[in-house]
Order: sequence, then C-alpha cells, then structure tokens
Amino acid sequence: METSIKINKDLPLLICDADEVIFNFMDSFDKFLNNNDMYFSYNTFKLNGNIINKTNNKAISKNKIPTIISNFFRDHTLDMPLIKNAKEVLSELNKKLNIVILSNIPQSSAVDRVKCLKKNNMHYTFISNEGPKNTKCLELEKLTTKKVFFIDDLPNQISSVSNSCKNIITIHFLQNQKLIKIIPEVKNCDYKVNNWISIKNIIL
Repeated sequence: METSIKINKDLPLLICDADEVIFNFMDSFDKFLNNNDMYFSYNTFKLNGNIINKTNNKAISKNKIPTIISNFFRDHTLDMPLIKNAKEVLSELNKKLNIVILSNIPQSSAVDRVKCLKKNNMHYTFISNEGPKNTKCLELEKLTTKKVFFIDDLPNQISSVSNSCKNIITIHFLQNQKLIKIIPEVKNCDYKVNNWISIKNIIL
C-alpha cells in the first residue's frame, strides 16, 4: 500500500526505512521471541539460522520464519517503540525537505504501520515495498529537482540503491550494538551513522 505521494519538486527528498531506523524493531523482536519460547542468537546478520528454539537450542527451520515475522508484525506494529531522536529529527527535517517512508513490512501490517506513524505525529508519505528498494527510489528521485537522501539499516538495500541510483546520497544507519558487532562490511554507502543527530548534520 501507499498513502498519497505529495512531493514538492523544489525541495530535497529523504527516503527513509522504518524498521530499526525509525522503529526499534530488534528489541521488540527479541521480546516477542522470548515470549514465544524462542530467542535470537546474534551469530550472523540474518534471520535464518539465528532464531533458536529455547527447548532444544536448535535453529527454527527456514520455512517457518515468514510466519514468525508476520505474527510479530501482526502483534506489535502498533506498539513498537521509536529509535532515539527519530521523531524529533524527522520533524525538524520536514520543515526543509520532503519525507517518504519506504518500508518492507508485510502488506497485512502496512495499515497498522501508518496508524503507528500517525499516532506518533509522523504524517509522512508511506510506501510499503517488497524486495530491493532501488526501483521505487528511482521513481521517487524523478519527483524532485533537488538532492535525494536514502537511509536504511540493511547493507543489501544500501547496495541496491547506490548501484542503481547514482545521484542518491546513501546513509547507512544502525544503532543496535548487538547488530553492529555482527554486521558485514557495508559497501558503497556515502555515510555510516549510528544516531539521528548525525543524520540531521549530514542533511542540513
């Protein structure tokens, strides 16, 4: 789904991920797993192989992961806490540029994601996406004559945009210390940051 896209072509554009950038996905997901007799091992920077059954300490099979993710978003999209300073910095940035939230959330939870954004006074254009984000970023880039910024926590999404959208400024954001320890090298990004104040300083 997507809300109506309102872009002022004479202002810069920020295309921003949601989970683990605006919303504290990982801490919420940890709690959800623990409440359902599972835990996240933090051995590698991926879901497969890291979601462990508490009973036997064996990894949950790959084919069960999509259901676990869907159930998590079904139960917690509306109550996921915010990353520190995300709301405040976005509000400040919105005075000077367009903001689009581009999120790979399950379609079944997209409406709840919009509700949660609005509940937190973040009335920005929202687009739910599947797979690489480069195609949608290329479309959005054409809507402004000014600079375009892209923020995401996933290295593969940063690469998809930087490789296809040469004029978009890419910012890799990751603040979770457990994930920082296991993330693979992030290539092709223009900036690497771990807090929203740094994002503000880059853009403004």
